[in-house]
Amino acid sequence: MSKRISFEVSNEIAEMLDRVANEQETTMADIVRRALALIKAAEQQKALGRPHIGFASDPTKLDTEIVGVLN
Repeated sequence: MSKRISFEVSNEIAEMLDRVANEQETTMADIVRRALALIKAAEQQKALGRPHIGFASDPTKLDTEIVGVLN
């Protein structure tokens, strides 16, 4: 079952969604779905006591940490 949701975003966000969707050869809706899947994964990890989101080229060393996604 799915549900249609409509919401407004700033021009900056709309332009970013459009650009990313074009680069990924998909739709803006799919980009939003992917972003929400990342938030869901972050929530699951936080529930396991891993509240940090990051990027690493080496799995033993965090290069960049993203903060403030799940407050």
